[in-house]
Amino acid sequence: MTTRGRYAAYADRIASVSPTYAAWARSLDDHLVALLDEVPETKRQPELLFAVARRLGADPSDPGALRALGREARPTLVAALGSATVQANDPRRLGPVVPLFAALAARTRRPLGLVDAGAAAGLCSIPDRVTLDHCTGARPQLVRMHTAVEDPSVHLVVDASGVLPAPATGPIRVAARVALDPNPIDLAEPGAFDRLVEAVPPEATDRTALMRAAARATLAAPPVRITGTLPGDLDRALDTLPDGCEPVVLTTGTLVYVPGAERQRFVDRVRERGVHWIALERTGILTGVAASLPPDVDPDAPDAFATASLDGVAAAVSDPFGVRVRWLRDPNL
Repeated sequence: MTTRGRYAAYADRIASVSPTYAAWARSLDDHLVALLDEVPETKRQPELLFAVARRLGADPSDPGALRALGREARPTLVAALGSATVQANDPRRLGPVVPLFAALAARTRRPLGLVDAGAAAGLCSIPDRVTLDHCTGARPQLVRMHTAVEDPSVHLVVDASGVLPAPATGPIRVAARVALDPNPIDLAEPGAFDRLVEAVPPEATDRTALMRAAARATLAAPPVRITGTLPGDLDRALDTLPDGCEPVVLTTGTLVYVPGAERQRFVDRVRERGVHWIALERTGILTGVAASLPPDVDPDAPDAFATASLDGVAAAVSDPFGVRVRWLRDPNL
């Protein structure tokens, strides 16, 4: 996909959530496209460009501010993109994976040892601290799927359809958490939360509030932070887990940033280690998971943007934010 096509697709996805970011994505001209083509592929994502632009003073309410910044501060913008990272953890991604954690917890007597790969600040390292409701049916009703083991916690509501999983019958017990990331964020540091939300669209005040609640929950159960990447540092992270727990690796939107050959090395290493793996990743990027999807799943459909899987088997597909979930099978079976 070309840079212009990538931003056009992003604009279509984000328009209902953030008209300002959609307008910025649609404002790309030839000058900005050429600028983005100067930086590595991994530095061209819209969220990163917009976060850096805001850090450099561009006003997202001005549709022309991005183009102006590209013209007036091109060297500064290119340099900032080259060194910047965007780590806006979205705890909404826990919606499709909490039932997978609940199903896994029900299968084992041991508490889970969680390695959150690509954790950023660890806002998705708290499946046990999520109270999850499914909103189902033509006449919507809420079904409680999981109750947080203790506060502080977050409350998520997912629009669910398909082969709905059974509600959790017991708690998700997490004995240890490891946050593996190239640049792990310590939420206890001054200004850490502000840096975390700098890529969040300005209209998304509810998302910022949810991230703040998740940050409080994460601080109450902080992970061990390890600086590293996939797949090279996976073993080091797993070896940090204490004896007596059931190891499980979590990836949420992480593997799209891992080159294809290295991505398969990660999948192979998870299998070689014999550990569990829960994922919410872009539909189609994982060959084995894609092979377990039913034929009527269209990976280009907005509500099949991501696939939730347990141990390499697809269980559900969802929109990019994890708030509309179609369950393909009950992970408890």
